[in-house]
Amino acid sequence: MYTMLLEEMQWALEEKEPYSFSHYLILSKTYIEIASKLDTEDDRPKKKKKGPAGTFETMYFHVEDEVFQKHASCCGGFEYTTKQDEGHSDSKRAFQELGIKPQGHAILIGAEKFKAAVDEVEGYLKPSS
Repeated sequence: MYTMLLEEMQWALEEKEPYSFSHYLILSKTYIEIASKLDTEDDRPKKKKKGPAGTFETMYFHVEDEVFQKHASCCGGFEYTTKQDEGHSDSKRAFQELGIKPQGHAILIGAEKFKAAVDEVEGYLKPSS
């Protein structure tokens, strides 16, 4: 999809259309693992995967977003404005100890780095022979 975007942008520029952007903004979706409310109801020991300072690590739904973030000028997460009920993360808990909390993520990449980022994604996702 990103390769096709680059091709379309190139064709537009060749046709003298105003598509010479300085940056690309990729909106994506990430999640953090959160402690399940079900675990607090049980008397079993809790295992938590926490990062530095007791925060949970941000995980990506799409592997290409991790590659894009390496090429980014800046990036950041944001919470969705629609709040879910308290037990919602438990419904996303499939065969694991922690629930998940989805959140939005924005990645800003300079136009001069975008092609290299797309090429790296393509190389990463290409099946090995």
